Amino acid sequence: MRWIAASLLFLLFHSAWPQRGIIIGYGKKAEPPFQVSGTVYSGATGEKLEGANILIERQSTGTSTDTEGNFSMTLYEGFYTLRVSVIGYETQLKSINVRGPGSINFPMKENIIELDEVVFQSKEADHNISSKEIGKEVLKIESIKTLPTLGGEVNVLRSLTLLPGVSTQGEASSGMNVRGGGIDQNLILLGGATLYNPYHLFGFFSGFNSSVVRDVALHKGSIPANYGGRASSVVDVSYKKGNFGQWEGDLTLGTSASKFSVRGPVVKDRLSLMTAGRIAYPNWLLRQTNDPNIANSTASFFDTNLVLNYIINEANNLEYSFYLSGDQFQFANNIENQWENLAHVFRWNSTINQWIFLQFNATHSRYTSNLIDDTPFNNFDLETRINHNEFGLDFTLTPGEKQTIKTGVQVKLLENKLGTLKPGDGSVVQPDAIDPENAIESGLYFQHDIDLIRKLGISYGLRYSDFRNRGPGLVNEYDPAQPRDLNSVVSTRDFGDEDIQTYSGWEPRAALKFQFDKSTSVKAGFSRAYQYIHLITNTTSVSPTDTWKLSDPFLEPQIVTQYSLGFFKNFRGNRIETSIQGFYKDLDNLVEYKDGADLFLNPNLETELVSGTGEAYGLEFYLNKSRGRLYGWLSYTYSRSLRRVSSEFADERINGGRFFPSNFDSPHNLNAVANYRLGKNVVASGIFSYSTGRPFTLPQGKFLYDGVDLAFFNERNNIRGPAQHRLDLSLQFSFTSKHKIWSGNWTFAIYNVYGRNNPFSVFFQDFPGQTPGAYQLSVVGAPFPSISYEVKL
Repeated sequence: MRWIAASLLFLLFHSAWPQRGIIIGYGKKAEPPFQVSGTVYSGATGEKLEGANILIERQSTGTSTDTEGNFSMTLYEGFYTLRVSVIGYETQLKSINVRGPGSINFPMKENIIELDEVVFQSKEADHNISSKEIGKEVLKIESIKTLPTLGGEVNVLRSLTLLPGVSTQGEASSGMNVRGGGIDQNLILLGGATLYNPYHLFGFFSGFNSSVVRDVALHKGSIPANYGGRASSVVDVSYKKGNFGQWEGDLTLGTSASKFSVRGPVVKDRLSLMTAGRIAYPNWLLRQTNDPNIANSTASFFDTNLVLNYIINEANNLEYSFYLSGDQFQFANNIENQWENLAHVFRWNSTINQWIFLQFNATHSRYTSNLIDDTPFNNFDLETRINHNEFGLDFTLTPGEKQTIKTGVQVKLLENKLGTLKPGDGSVVQPDAIDPENAIESGLYFQHDIDLIRKLGISYGLRYSDFRNRGPGLVNEYDPAQPRDLNSVVSTRDFGDEDIQTYSGWEPRAALKFQFDKSTSVKAGFSRAYQYIHLITNTTSVSPTDTWKLSDPFLEPQIVTQYSLGFFKNFRGNRIETSIQGFYKDLDNLVEYKDGADLFLNPNLETELVSGTGEAYGLEFYLNKSRGRLYGWLSYTYSRSLRRVSSEFADERINGGRFFPSNFDSPHNLNAVANYRLGKNVVASGIFSYSTGRPFTLPQGKFLYDGVDLAFFNERNNIRGPAQHRLDLSLQFSFTSKHKIWSGNWTFAIYNVYGRNNPFSVFFQDFPGQTPGAYQLSVVGAPFPSISYEVKL
């Protein structure tokens, strides 16, 4: 009977004792507090979940996961209940017993309950208030897919131009301008690889297949110190994570392009694969026009992606990604344009311990552009190419949940082939080539994010960059008492395998946040960035004929210093976000071209270029409603972008050395994006955009010279084109079924609903006896309907 009584006493005692939960750190010797880390991931696919919230029950403390789904927090010995939540997954409650440092992982189960409202946000609802970031915007691919499309294809980069502070050159043009910066001042990254022309068909489509994109992050304010090489902004496009649990895919058929993607486990819970492809076939649409030039034109593009993820163990994994894209365009029987992007990225991620995370990156990207003329006896192929190899080693330290330290080193090896002219068979064209450029660009950085007190947080960093233009190469020396041209050359130096020119500089970055309450904060930012590569162009948007040029003895690095200040306020329980941000930029060593400059296959570009300064300033207003049946955003930006080129020599001055508006100066930009959920499976969307017309140069008159009428230009950018505005609409139907093959989305869209003739470019026609006149070319001057169907596999 004694053992029965002892058993009853044991059961009573055990039932009354609090549950210990999962024991962490048992037997590990360490001084409290203890570091507890882990990973939050999808239990079905193995995908790491960014922005998951880990909160301690009955306390007002917690943390969230990074881009790799990892988190870290500091706890004292004792019992805790953790609440883990992330949008689209069921909330988990887990009890833990902390005895020392350790780790715990959370596999999340998808929430299959259909909600009556739509939620489009990747992080906690008050992230815009509580974060220390200023000038950062993140768009999830789910929200981008709801926007009206051109030709039935989602344009990932075009969605960024709907945000405050971001504008584009014109109707369906390549490139974008961020806070008064040039189109070459944006660092575009795809999975960590630098792309030099991430557009298809001159900007009608972006170079990214939306089926493999997870989100797009835009840094336009205080850019973190781990980013370098561009002066205005960073666009970081992230791939979706691999599916380690099951195979899935999608197929989209559209009026002008189609695509597919497949991802799943090659080895379950160990190796995953994602592959995708896209192809465009707009030629049948061109054939429908009455304009013979357009009807005889040809256009096409393709891109393909491959991503491999391999889990070595709980602490180490490897990633490899491949990207290839190609474009072809020929207007009527003119010269054919071709361009290609290639990128390889290898990445090793390693969790050394609870405090230290390591990442090693090796990337190779290549951009090639060709101009091809097949005219008999004049046929040729002009090719330019950039080879970009980069290596990086980064460390992330988390000494506590209130601070993060990042540090690392990056090295770039650049080869720039400015032009190789190859004549065709039987051609009278003579072969020619410009000597290639070589450079080494390296950087060291340190970034520290910390919450000093409950309401005050700071993010500061420092980057040191070093640039070396390397030989071999020939460099002219010019008479400093004369304008720089071929007549003022005094000598030429032949460099071997050595430094031709070196530049370096410190790039401080800082952002400060003061939070008044849960819904209100003020932020300030400062950043300085050096840029050692320049786009040499006299057009207003990216073109395959543009030339990239490395800094050299005559072309100093662009330096941009930015100051920013913002007020952030949320309403209705963070359902509505608002902000007002102001910025001012000082721009040094900007590249402009002389009047009448010859930039085509010119081995002495320094004789056609001039250096200037500039300033940009503006106010940005933003209102975003991310939840509910009606969701979307409204943005308005007032900004100016001005430049000044002054010199002691008259032919190296522009507009007499006075400030003049840049090619992309557009004071007023308004964008309204609205999505309304008509039912569980039907969403109507609309976009209205308005912007001030761009500056261009109008001839003041013309004069007769040697029997020929010549236009006379006095002031650069002395007049503005007409304002641009457009309305796009779409209707999306979603179908669900127990069988995936029958689940899909129909999208009906109309681009340019009321047929606005927005100018793509401005050109001049000169008729005898008349003043030279300006004319505009409108690419999409009529409503453009499209249909696409996406099916889940």
